[in-house]
Amino acid sequence: VVSCTLTVPPSGGMPPESWDASRNTHPAGAVFQSLLDRSVSEGLPGVVLMVLTPEGRWEGAAGFANIEAGETMLPTHRHHAASVTKMYTSAAVLLLAEEGLIDLDARIADYLPESTYGPIPNGSGATVRQLLGHTSGIPDFSGALAYDLDSFNDPMGPYPPEQMLGYLHGQNSIFSPGTGYFYSNANYLLLAMMLDGLVDEGHAGVISERIIQPLGLRATYYKNEPSYPTPPGLVSSYQDLVGNGGLMNGTDLAVHSARTSMGYAGVMASAADYGAFIEALLGGEIVGETMLEAMQTLTGSERYGLGLHFLETQYGVGIGHSGGSFGIMSQVRRFPESDATLVLLSNGGDGGVPAEVFDRLWDEVVGVALGR
Repeated sequence: VVSCTLTVPPSGGMPPESWDASRNTHPAGAVFQSLLDRSVSEGLPGVVLMVLTPEGRWEGAAGFANIEAGETMLPTHRHHAASVTKMYTSAAVLLLAEEGLIDLDARIADYLPESTYGPIPNGSGATVRQLLGHTSGIPDFSGALAYDLDSFNDPMGPYPPEQMLGYLHGQNSIFSPGTGYFYSNANYLLLAMMLDGLVDEGHAGVISERIIQPLGLRATYYKNEPSYPTPPGLVSSYQDLVGNGGLMNGTDLAVHSARTSMGYAGVMASAADYGAFIEALLGGEIVGETMLEAMQTLTGSERYGLGLHFLETQYGVGIGHSGGSFGIMSQVRRFPESDATLVLLSNGGDGGVPAEVFDRLWDEVVGVALGR
């Protein structure tokens, strides 16, 4: 393991809650634990799994939350969501749509100042629904050369929303609005900015006050929760930069990225809280039937709704989202056909050996949890 100096305290400076393994009731618990242990031996720094099926519940972990400090990973540690955050942002938008503050088929130009949407490719014609479903044709700032150069030369820069959107200026649209599918983080940055201009509490306030708090998600953090962006029990983040399995500690960068992200990333939570969120969302406890149906209306063959991705497996469709970034990998899925919820989290980055191990582990976990 190759690591650099850690400047962010392990686990946000405080340990997570203790874990009582006697809560586990799933009969395949020993198999799940063996899979996690093997994944660590194959290259993951740490990993957490939560399984909830009609057969029982199981939560377990393996590896380290912080390698340098020798801090053992626990099921209660907090993990970065990365793009899993998009489900929370989508739910916030749809809550305001239910209240009549947003028309999903209105142009975003109706909710944003021209200085924001005007210079963006398709900014004048894209609708709210198209942003939610990635059918706007708006390019992603992460694919812009200027953004890539700035990220390399100044990874800890402030990167306010206006600067992020500036990377889109002068680019061509991917396609005309509503005529294709292209996954773009810029869509969700625009949605967050739109909510910030519509309600006093802003998009972060909607997520905190109308989602996190009513659901009692005490291990979930976004912009407004105390101690964010280094909450108690936050894992350290590691990246295999050159694809040889060596891990560099990238905690500072992962935390900074969460702090500067808006709408498209930034949530942090425990596996249990991620599971509780997706179950509440698809159970109709956050948005009503009409908006939930809209969320689950798919975009062509891309299997994406409004902030929800539909993952095809041989055991049925997993509804939810995945996330991957520097020192972050996550899978949060609900399998309605099996009445099952699976959450898999790692503090290894999306690339190199850890990504290969994580993807293989996910497939095996799905097979064990849902296979009959």
